[in-house]
Amino acid sequence: MSAASVSPITVCTLWEKDHHKGVATLVNSLVRFGYRGRVWTGYKGDLPEWAAGGVTQADTYTFSTGSGVEVVFVKVPTDLHFAQYKPTWMLRVLEEFEPDAQGVYYFDPDMFVVGAWAFFERWLAFGIAACEDVGYPFNPSHPLALGWRAYASELGYTHWNEINAYFNSGLVGVSREMRSFLRLWDEVMNAIRRDFGAIEGMRTPARTDLFHRPGQDGFTLATYLTTHPVSWVGPDGMAFERGEWLTVHAYLRKPWRRRVLLDLLVSGEKPDRGARLYWELAGAPIQVESAARIRRHRWLVPLAAFLSRFYQRRG
Repeated sequence: MSAASVSPITVCTLWEKDHHKGVATLVNSLVRFGYRGRVWTGYKGDLPEWAAGGVTQADTYTFSTGSGVEVVFVKVPTDLHFAQYKPTWMLRVLEEFEPDAQGVYYFDPDMFVVGAWAFFERWLAFGIAACEDVGYPFNPSHPLALGWRAYASELGYTHWNEINAYFNSGLVGVSREMRSFLRLWDEVMNAIRRDFGAIEGMRTPARTDLFHRPGQDGFTLATYLTTHPVSWVGPDGMAFERGEWLTVHAYLRKPWRRRVLLDLLVSGEKPDRGARLYWELAGAPIQVESAARIRRHRWLVPLAAFLSRFYQRRG
């Protein structure tokens, strides 16, 4: 890669199992919208077939897309659910792998970037970059927020931001000068696991638990405790609401698992933004699906969308 073309901000993600397909299309979306540099992927399991022909060096495996982006694979030795491992990974990327980077973005591997990369670079000048979640509207007097504040006080934290928001940890950006936020977030996650127990999945059975979704609850709590500014966008930043201007987060149904026409006929599910973007991006610069499947889905998706105007499964 030409040094002049590389972004001063680096990118990372975490994945396992079939989420490598989302990694590939995330990378393809980054290339489309102007990112040039490395994408650091922490993973469990085996390398994907689409990354064949890369280069192994020490503990890393590097695959070049041929479009100014290198995907670097690092096996991550943790038993934690990746939702709880993000601050540790982001710190490692900044301090071990990219010591000259001015900042780092984390994207979940079921996301697509649809906004200019230059916007993301500018964003970090304003503070910790975050996006509101669609699930839990919060306010400063919300009983969970007040419970978190009491718990933080017990831990010895004295600073508190009256942030009227709950954040999705699928998109996080941190500049190097604000990387102490990542240490704070990591401390919060360690405390939650110590005092409430580590969970294997994404969430506990009940939202009434103080930390029902430890990964996102812990991230949101860290934004309340940090002395750094936090700059956030609304749920539209992940296309949870109207608009598709920054990223699209396919958080419910993974588009590579969808059976587009069958889903419509059997369960009445029409193709969503994630399904459309996945098949639009699955071919280049990383080809994650066969050319035949890509061609087929590029007419199946609009066909299913058209039929959904007239077909509705009842009962």
